[in-house]
Amino acid sequence: MNLRRAFTLVELLVVIAIIAILAAFLFPVFITAKGAVHQLGVNRNIGQISAANSLYMADYDDTFPIAMYWNYQTGLHTWFGHIEDEQGTVNTKEGFLQPYMKAKPPKDQALVAENYLGDDSGIGYNWGVIGSDFHVTGDYTNWPNCQNPAKGSELDNISRTVVFATSAFYNAKWLPDGDGVKYKFGFFDPPSFWNGVPNVDYRHMGKTKIDDANQKVLQDGNAIFGFADGNVRTIRMSETKEKFFWRDQSQFTD
Repeated sequence: MNLRRAFTLVELLVVIAIIAILAAFLFPVFITAKGAVHQLGVNRNIGQISAANSLYMADYDDTFPIAMYWNYQTGLHTWFGHIEDEQGTVNTKEGFLQPYMKAKPPKDQALVAENYLGDDSGIGYNWGVIGSDFHVTGDYTNWPNCQNPAKGSELDNISRTVVFATSAFYNAKWLPDGDGVKYKFGFFDPPSFWNGVPNVDYRHMGKTKIDDANQKVLQDGNAIFGFADGNVRTIRMSETKEKFFWRDQSQFTD
């Protein structure tokens, strides 16, 4: 007669300890793999948007879409959609590039942010240099009614001019009316406009540190950039160059 021996308490504790040790080794691997999948998804999203942008420009005399405009009856219309209410609800079907896309880009699972001026894709537009000439001229009189978006022929280096990137707005507590909350934001500025709070979001494969003492938002992860020629690159904050954001890059030595 075969008798099945039960596990002793010591044996169970040994098994649990082994499982815990294996989990400690494997958990970071799972986290990294999950982050890589999210990053790859956004690469595809920006590639899709860049392709739609190329089709748009072909129909509009090599001109990029305007970033946004205000209609007194219907509100704010942007490249990514129509902001329908004060809660930041977005109708992405009315985005300027949507007719050139088969479907809207899916949500970036790495983006954890509240509604403001952006959609779930977490992708922003170089609004003041490419989507308008606000940053080029320094004249913001007509904001938010953008005008004079760039033409492809005006760019010095299309392979190194950023059009789209992962974005978000961190409303740091040291800002006027700052609440410390991260918001969806479908736009971004050159680094010279950040003032310690980047709106290009380096959220992938890294962490965000809020340095209240020095009034800086520090990020050691990756941002995904889409350039004017359609190529998509992963770049860290330390590798980001000011000249990437401008039409005329001859003013920069590096």
